[in-house]
Amino acid sequence: MAEEGTDQKKGPEEFEPLLDSQQVAELMRVHPETVKRRARRGEIPGMKFGKLWRFRASVLESCVREMMLENQGINGEDMA
Repeated sequence: MAEEGTDQKKGPEEFEPLLDSQQVAELMRVHPETVKRRARRGEIPGMKFGKLWRFRASVLESCVREMMLENQGINGEDMA
């Protein structure tokens, strides 16, 4: 019966719109060149299409959470 409902569709993942470096910079409150530089270094995950960088918000969010946890661990050790 679950096959009849349209809410239970199992297909390919829905395409997640990509963010450009300006949008990421606004979210992270940094300069767009900082975003591009960190992406080139591999510090934040991104994809380069020609000269343009694009970022998946969900992957970027996971990366930022991980960086925050690492910083908390380092700061906690420094204070002890």
